Amino acid sequence: MVSIILLLNDVYANELLNENNISCIGENYSISQLQGEGHRSPYVIKKGSKRYRSDLFFTVRGVVTKLKLDRNAGFFMQQIDKSTLSLASKGIFVRTTDMTNIKLDTSVCVTGVVEEYYGMTQLHPTAEVIVLGDAKAVAPTNIIVATVDANFSETLERYEGMRVRLVNMTDMRVTKPLYYDRRWQRYNIILSHQQINIHPNTTAFPSSIFADQHALSNKQRRLYLQLAGRPTLITKSDYIRVNDKVAGVVGILQFSYGEFRLVTDDPVSKIQFTHLSDRETLPPRTTHHLRIASFNLLNYFNTAAGGAYNPLRQNRGATTRLALHRQETKLVKTIVTLDADFIGLMEIENNGFGKDSAIQRLLSLVNRQIKDPDKQYKMLQPELSDLYRGRYLGSGAITVAGFYRPSRLKHVSTRVIDLPIQRSILGNAYHRPALTPTFMRNSSYKKESERLTISVNHFKSKGSKCVADKQRSAILKQLKSSSRKSNTSLQKWQRTKSKFKQDRQGHCAGFRSLAASVLAQSLARQGGDKIILGDLNSYPKEDPLLVLTDYKQASYAYYKIRGSTHSYLGQHLIVLKLDNGFGYHDPFISENTDSWTYSFQALGRLDYILVNTDLLSDVVVKKVWHINAAESRLLNKDKDFLNDIAFSSDHDPLFIELK
Repeated sequence: MVSIILLLNDVYANELLNENNISCIGENYSISQLQGEGHRSPYVIKKGSKRYRSDLFFTVRGVVTKLKLDRNAGFFMQQIDKSTLSLASKGIFVRTTDMTNIKLDTSVCVTGVVEEYYGMTQLHPTAEVIVLGDAKAVAPTNIIVATVDANFSETLERYEGMRVRLVNMTDMRVTKPLYYDRRWQRYNIILSHQQINIHPNTTAFPSSIFADQHALSNKQRRLYLQLAGRPTLITKSDYIRVNDKVAGVVGILQFSYGEFRLVTDDPVSKIQFTHLSDRETLPPRTTHHLRIASFNLLNYFNTAAGGAYNPLRQNRGATTRLALHRQETKLVKTIVTLDADFIGLMEIENNGFGKDSAIQRLLSLVNRQIKDPDKQYKMLQPELSDLYRGRYLGSGAITVAGFYRPSRLKHVSTRVIDLPIQRSILGNAYHRPALTPTFMRNSSYKKESERLTISVNHFKSKGSKCVADKQRSAILKQLKSSSRKSNTSLQKWQRTKSKFKQDRQGHCAGFRSLAASVLAQSLARQGGDKIILGDLNSYPKEDPLLVLTDYKQASYAYYKIRGSTHSYLGQHLIVLKLDNGFGYHDPFISENTDSWTYSFQALGRLDYILVNTDLLSDVVVKKVWHINAAESRLLNKDKDFLNDIAFSSDHDPLFIELK
């Protein structure tokens, strides 16, 4: 009797699902059965290092929810009857290049083998896909966290391949605002579950258990929002900020390159983003403390206005006068609003100090907006003997600079501290020189008799490789080429690859650590109070910052910091031991989850104002002004933002005040 009832229910369900009453011949499984309730299909067996495939053939039916016509072509399909497996996905990707008759919202019958392809369950047809007829569009399923889910990635696994919707209960936050992925030519927003993602090396030193746990937690909460076509969120009222809550977005959930990605059906809109932390306005100063600021300008070049050449004759900034005007409007307003007595600047064109230089042009524009003569700035200008070819601060296209108020700081001298250069047959690498002025503080200050030295820095980036990185790449390439010979070779390649990626410091960490040591040793030979500021291209617990602050091998669980080989100062090879830090203090260290200045895959701080021990007690104000990293750089190009402070760079400015 029970069998008859079940049979009748199946027949009735089939009639409801297939209005044309066309049967899927040989249908023997459902999509949810193929997906299973685990991380991979229960029917696959291991076939090589990345691909798992079933030995059995399966025939399933579903409704086409999305076509994928580019690389790894195919389509997504979803069953529309109820599943007996409540924790299994009802959607799946069918990988095929033959989609002549496949259309959206049609019922299809697919026979093939189940594969796990780099972590995503898919169906590989072994026969022609049968089109059964038109069907109703599949309604999106709300993503809801279940009590059995150990983490959010397990939640997403239950919806893999399905048409889904983010709702308020999903609690998704923007970690990286709208950006353009040049490699794949698409627009993305990175979301995270319940809270923004902070870089692991912000609170734990590289390779530590705590950093690994933090990285895993970030990954388990991360979701890429891949937008359909060009986004329309490029207007003054529709801006997206870090920590915005996202709801109402519909798309297909897929897994590729180790990440879950929600590929949207339609452009996202303003109503789908709720600001939990709005744009920040900086109130006017109300005290007479000494304000010291740092700000990365994001390639301020005046080439478009007839500026002088830099040593490399490159233009990394604005290419038209209109674009330059927009950039300058934002930069000038930011600098004037910061109202600092000293401001260190990074990524300004290295084209000298004359009337056609970028620094002279910016200084003139800033002072033009300041009516009070006591608040106007002068620029730092090194001695000719310290300049490359008697003209440039360093040999690169960009350099560092500094503005100061003579009414608050009496200039004594300006040194240029040369930082290491790496030379090898594998290529060269450079740091920009450190611009290091010394001042006497105004007589109204408590420490009027003491000198204040401020060193403006921009360490080597994490992007391009140094010698050690190129050597590791060569090792990995060799191991990968032999990885198919045996399981032992495969495991060795995988272990080595994991080890090299483990510290998450990016390229050139040792080279930056060496620069930190050379800089601190040079400053140690100078008396008075000292500040190191700038873009150090390192997160707070990474090697260069440990060298500058509190590193002791015993207190860091015997964590060993290594410098870089093939590094020179002038013609002299550098051999330094990095055993102890130099005792500088980071006033922002206790606020690391909110003091981020840059957004990559997670939020983190690359910009610093470090003070020596005697100055630490004088720090009465500290602030990161979240006007850039919190929002999308893409909006820089929009004319509606011409008079806004926001988006003047990709880094947030920060400042401290000394009593």
